[in-house]
Amino acid sequence: MRDHTVVVGFGTKGRSAVQTVCATGLKKEQVVVVDPSSKVIDAATSEGYAGVIGDATRSEVLKRAEVHRARQIIVAPQRDDTAVLVTLTARQLNRSAKIVAAVREEENAPLLKQSGADAVITSSGAAGRLLGLSVLSPAAGMVMEDLIQQGSGLDLIERPVVRAEAGKSPRETDDLVVSVVRGHRVLGYDDPSIGTLQLTDRLITIVRATPGAHVAPHTRPLPRD
Repeated sequence: MRDHTVVVGFGTKGRSAVQTVCATGLKKEQVVVVDPSSKVIDAATSEGYAGVIGDATRSEVLKRAEVHRARQIIVAPQRDDTAVLVTLTARQLNRSAKIVAAVREEENAPLLKQSGADAVITSSGAAGRLLGLSVLSPAAGMVMEDLIQQGSGLDLIERPVVRAEAGKSPRETDDLVVSVVRGHRVLGYDDPSIGTLQLTDRLITIVRATPGAHVAPHTRPLPRD
């Protein structure tokens, strides 16, 4: 395989992550699941994914999953210390792949980033914040839950600026722009330093999902009222 997605751990987090990625059009045959449990791998392969049985902290196991040729790597094991070792090993094998990792405890997030993760999600913290938001505003909690369920209701996606949008402000685009990615900076839509959009920018937008349709996210604009 080449330019594929490797998912380490196929529990609730790993399964949900790969389902979200596949909802945007990634083919199941371009996903390799790595897990020490043969039953888990059997379940993954029965769903159409490729599978590798073994301890993902060992480089020979990750090599069997062609990690060195992967485009993106999702690290979602049950233990935080395992996530750190997997991330470190994966980054040594592949310097260019995007690595996203999940940890249970907030205090372990910096260690994951030091190990080579591009993004770290704290599962307990994220769940707690969603619970708090739902208590303060049940409607807002429902909207946030909708946004993180790819392929239904509203989707939060990243897309490039198209030529017709260059030179305009984020408010002048057809989509609902949340943030502008410029270089390595993520700027709020109302940040005065944005000025006007550039062709090299990328937009974080909210779009209307098309259930069951595997199309490019930026072809599904959310109409303004």
